[in-house]
Amino acid sequence: MKVGDLVRCVWQPTTSRVENDCALPMKHTIKGELGLITDVYHSRYGDRDRYKIAFPQLGYAHTLSDSAFEVIK
Repeated sequence: MKVGDLVRCVWQPTTSRVENDCALPMKHTIKGELGLITDVYHSRYGDRDRYKIAFPQLGYAHTLSDSAFEVIK
């Protein structure tokens, strides 16, 4: 997977981020939505890489592991 790939989200996170030790709920439903990979965060520890996915139709981006989306070919 690389920057620019079109993906479909297959998992809905329950939180958008953690702020002041508090998990904030998701304001957007991204499961089933199409998005574009805009950045790749490579793991230093041998676990899964993470991908920043932009959902332009929602005006939102979320960082996900590759198990949360599928690449559209």
